[in-house]
Amino acid sequence: MARGARLSLILMLAGADLGVAAPGRAGVYAVVRSETDVVTVLDPAAVESVPGDNSRLRAWSISVQRNLLSGAGPQQEGYVRTLNEYDCAARKIRWKSFFVYSRFGALVMHKENDDPGWDPIGAAGEPEASARVVCDHNNRWSAIASQSLSQLVITVMQAWDDATPMAPLQPVIKQAAPSKKPKTPKAQDKSPTQR
Repeated sequence: MARGARLSLILMLAGADLGVAAPGRAGVYAVVRSETDVVTVLDPAAVESVPGDNSRLRAWSISVQRNLLSGAGPQQEGYVRTLNEYDCAARKIRWKSFFVYSRFGALVMHKENDDPGWDPIGAAGEPEASARVVCDHNNRWSAIASQSLSQLVITVMQAWDDATPMAPLQPVIKQAAPSKKPKTPKAQDKSPTQR
């Protein structure tokens, strides 16, 4: 099974299990990007208005990444928490801040956006998928249920851990039937005086 398909299956099953186990406590997160090495989710229930402007909304997304580093260096799993603003009327997006965390939750980096500019939301990709959830209240993509975002992050990373390739099948070697051992004569009991 391909890694991406296996990850999707594990996410679906984990979400289903969590949703059934505790439906009152589980949150439902929209999956706005799902690739072999990156899964990005957004909580539709946490979308909020930007004070002073009814056409602007903001929402946090969590991007779980198999490798936080681009380029050379050892692989380091982690996640990025990004606050985006959406101008729903003009179909534009801009990021306001992001936090990068290691696999174990340690803060690696934090950055605030000083650029007030907006980017157009295209017809495809993560910005368009997230705008459908935030602005249109429509998720045509998949969703996952989890007790918390931290549990969701752990589930994704465990799916990657479990996706390591298995060793190739080894041929079964039939063992020969045990051969009958020749009977050995019983040692005669010698008394201590005969020795």
